[in-house]
Amino acid sequence: MPADDTEKPAARMTLQGSLDDMGLLRPWIDGLVTHYAIPSDTAFAIHLCLEEAVSNVIRHGYDCDPSHAVTVDYAIRETDLIEFTIEDHARPFDPLAPEHVEEMAQPSAEDILRPGGRGIRLLRSFAGTLAYERLAGGNRLTIGFVLPHN
Repeated sequence: MPADDTEKPAARMTLQGSLDDMGLLRPWIDGLVTHYAIPSDTAFAIHLCLEEAVSNVIRHGYDCDPSHAVTVDYAIRETDLIEFTIEDHARPFDPLAPEHVEEMAQPSAEDILRPGGRGIRLLRSFAGTLAYERLAGGNRLTIGFVLPHN
């Protein structure tokens, strides 16, 4: 599945807890999209989910404190799944916990006009798989996307 003429991107991206570092994520993802010839609809979902998850860690978990790092790793599983693992050292937050199920309910007109608050819904709607694990000093969120067979 990899395109023969492209360089394989690094398996790990490390960002500081600053929104300025978010600009590094897009070219890294674009490199993966090109290298693995990922279709545009899957690429859109990857960009959306990773940018949402990482920006939430930076904004809510770290309060934009650049002294903390966020790592994003990727791996190809069984040639038909690309998984991204986001690790941080923020306070515990499980986006898959039962108390967040209400975010999946139909939003009211007032909710639609209010900025923010749709990150978990986006992750659940666009990711193929989601898994959360609380680490000793942080969080691990794994987001998977099914790759089409060529």
